[in-house]
Amino acid sequence: MLNFTRLTLGDAAKIRDYFSHSAGMVCDNTVGGAFMWRDYFSTEYALYNQTLILKAVVRYNNGITAFTLPLGRDVKGGIAAIREYCEAQNIPLAFCAVTEEDLPALTALFKGAKCHKEDRWSDYIYNAEDLISLTGRKYNGQRNHINHFRKTFQNIAFEPISNQNMAEVKAFFRTWTPHRIHNRELYAEEKEKIFEVLEHYGAYGLLGGLLRADGRVVAFAAGEICGKVLHVHIEKADTQFRGAYQVIVNEFAKAYASEDVAFINRGEDDGDEGLRTSKRSYHPCRIIEKYIVLAQPSTVNLHEI
Repeated sequence: MLNFTRLTLGDAAKIRDYFSHSAGMVCDNTVGGAFMWRDYFSTEYALYNQTLILKAVVRYNNGITAFTLPLGRDVKGGIAAIREYCEAQNIPLAFCAVTEEDLPALTALFKGAKCHKEDRWSDYIYNAEDLISLTGRKYNGQRNHINHFRKTFQNIAFEPISNQNMAEVKAFFRTWTPHRIHNRELYAEEKEKIFEVLEHYGAYGLLGGLLRADGRVVAFAAGEICGKVLHVHIEKADTQFRGAYQVIVNEFAKAYASEDVAFINRGEDDGDEGLRTSKRSYHPCRIIEKYIVLAQPSTVNLHEI
């Protein structure tokens, strides 16, 4: 029987390597994705035959308990163990963050499974070279903002986040406020976890960079590389400085999308129309749709709240 334990930051070193087993590109299967949202989703984990299984409370869908697909040596055994656990706990067998690639195999295992697409949690994937070069007419808007920024300030610099400049990043984020707040609960949770990332930077093991304009920090970003994908977990800029967001997107890609990185995942839009418009304006090469799969008959209704 699976034995689940509440996920804490202290577990990062123990389970980090399991995410390398993910063949997909979703941000859920990364340290940043799992740990930054662990409290929001009440995430727990279990290890089974060198395989990682995450359990979460899907708050935006009736608060059902759901499991991510196992990562590790024994995926099929992990799925069987999840089914046994659900039967023992007398709870519906449900899976979350299921991608289009995984959907056929999962629904083949569970005939009659109900599937519900969660549009606001789709991941935006970009060709790394596109965000590095920003070439072509489709990126005229981004280049115009970047050119304005570079003409406005005499001294512009991008620096890796380090112990030497961490205090400045924290000070910037303390005063940072979004243009508008789409979801106050998500905003509060994200802000708290970004401070955690900055306070425990080594434990998260992320790659980060800040943008200076005439010596002042005006933006920063942080993420991680998993396989051939650079996942961007944090991207914040002061909107008073036109072009700051476009510059941090471009500079972060140039700094960390190495030769081995083919794609950049800039995460979800959380149903925020403004964020959705912004992410689409960078012309993703793919949008990874995710599903909740109710694998066994149940009275639970799947619908987005």
